[in-house]
Amino acid sequence: MKGKLYIHFTVEFPESLSPDQTKAIEAVLPKPTKAAISDMEIDDCEETTLHDVNIEDEMKRKAQAQREAYDDDEEDHPGGAQRVQCAQQ
Repeated sequence: MKGKLYIHFTVEFPESLSPDQTKAIEAVLPKPTKAAISDMEIDDCEETTLHDVNIEDEMKRKAQAQREAYDDDEEDHPGGAQRVQCAQQ
């Protein structure tokens, strides 16, 4: 399904690490591997572009678009649903 996915990352990096801290981090992280990617895995990949987004502005824009869509529905059928009269023979 296509659409927009918003992920909010908050990452705080230290200004520096001591040699002991660096060794401790290396000890808990997995060792880097040179995994070969098959052609089939590459074909299944989808290229995308990462953009900076102001999530508050996007939420306001989405709410405005929903209000406009709701207003458009009301204009198509003023006064509610269409009424049908039964014909008598």
